Amino acid sequence: MRALIPLVLAAAVLAGCAGAEPPPVGVVQPALPEVAANPAIAALAPPELRGSGALRVAVPFESGAERELAEALADRLGLVVVPDGVSAAALPRALFEGRHDLGVSPNAAEPPRGAEEVPWLAARSALVTPPGNPDRVEATTLCGHRIGVVAGSVQHAEARQKAAHCGDNRLPALEIVTVAGALDATRRLLDDGLDAFLADAPAAGHAVVAGMGKLEIPSTPWGEGTGAIIAAPAVAAAVRAALDSLIADGTYEVILQRWLLTDQAVPPTGS
Repeated sequence: MRALIPLVLAAAVLAGCAGAEPPPVGVVQPALPEVAANPAIAALAPPELRGSGALRVAVPFESGAERELAEALADRLGLVVVPDGVSAAALPRALFEGRHDLGVSPNAAEPPRGAEEVPWLAARSALVTPPGNPDRVEATTLCGHRIGVVAGSVQHAEARQKAAHCGDNRLPALEIVTVAGALDATRRLLDDGLDAFLADAPAAGHAVVAGMGKLEIPSTPWGEGTGAIIAAPAVAAAVRAALDSLIADGTYEVILQRWLLTDQAVPPTGS
């Protein structure tokens, strides 16, 4: 299995800079385990998918956990993953045009007609800020702050509702800044272009990892969302079995650890 990015974000040593402050310590990600193909599970996939040799997966643009999960599923099915980063609005329609075999979404949405959803995460919303949350941003106190959201995401809609609340109650305006994804939000936070990033938990964890110790999730994620793998019915049985096997052998847990999602794990599907 390939890692998304070569991240072991530990502190480095500043050479030739006597008296300088040490750099921040980032998130140390455990190594991804190798995932072997399981012929019995692969046999559950339709012949045309096995014959193609590839698993075409729609994932969020600038994704971390979703892409690594897609890679692990493909490896277990004996296929080569072909990830395609798409917008938050396009993810629920991942199978509509036949360009993808699966879609890995951080939030369950109405799937295309005939598609099935396989839960992979108890997804919630989270805030990302610099350490110590210097602007004192909370989920209930977004008014008067510059808040980054992924365009078209569930959190984008949430921020719009909160912005309307600020206006209706004559509170300081909430400035909504749309971003392409977690890495875009990270750059803006580090450049002081945002007070906080409001995102689904996978994107929030990705931003913290990419921030290399300069960002954090200051409060407990909230909400009752569910991240789902969107699959055609003919593929869903193989996906469920592959996911259950990744849960059983610990690969799933490692992926969640790498992106700060361990408290949002789901039980096996029981396939």
